[in-house]
Amino acid sequence: MRAVIVDDHPVVREGLCSLLSRAGVEVVGQAQGGSRALRLIRDLQPDVAVVDVALPGLSGIELCRRIRRRLPQVKVVLISMFDEPAWRAEAGRAGAAAYLLKGDPPERIVDAVLRAARGEVLLPRTGGVPPLTPREQEVVRLIAEGKKLSEIARILCRSPATVRAHKASAMRKLSVHSTTGLVRAALELGLVRVPEVPRA
Repeated sequence: MRAVIVDDHPVVREGLCSLLSRAGVEVVGQAQGGSRALRLIRDLQPDVAVVDVALPGLSGIELCRRIRRRLPQVKVVLISMFDEPAWRAEAGRAGAAAYLLKGDPPERIVDAVLRAARGEVLLPRTGGVPPLTPREQEVVRLIAEGKKLSEIARILCRSPATVRAHKASAMRKLSVHSTTGLVRAALELGLVRVPEVPRA
């Protein structure tokens, strides 16, 4: 059984590598970012990829979608610091086999990875919180870019009340209670993307 670990923290990668190796899983590769991970997984063709949700650049959820679309034989186990029902639902829609917490007992993590690699699905594929509408995504993206609600209303040619309603709906769907939580959740789930600043 072969695995690739994707996490931007070296200590977490090494910890997972040691944990899985002791369970008889051969860790054939490690990556700290989504784009590099996709190439690595394509080249190595592991049985399972253990992927952090909060990756820099390409989110873990979006990486999962791309892996499942391009390499459906590779199972994906997502691992996160946050236990949010909406995030679990989005992980299921993205095609992940399991959603684990970094604080879970080691034996639970190992068991989930082994079961996922054997083809078991530990997450529901349907139900959960509905995805953001295109307009909600647009509002959250503009919030993530630092725009105020009054500015967003002008940009979208909508009333401030309508923009506030879209924001409130997105927060409700993602089970968050602050603007910071809304932006973080939407970015990490890959529901919105902020354009990268061009390098000089």
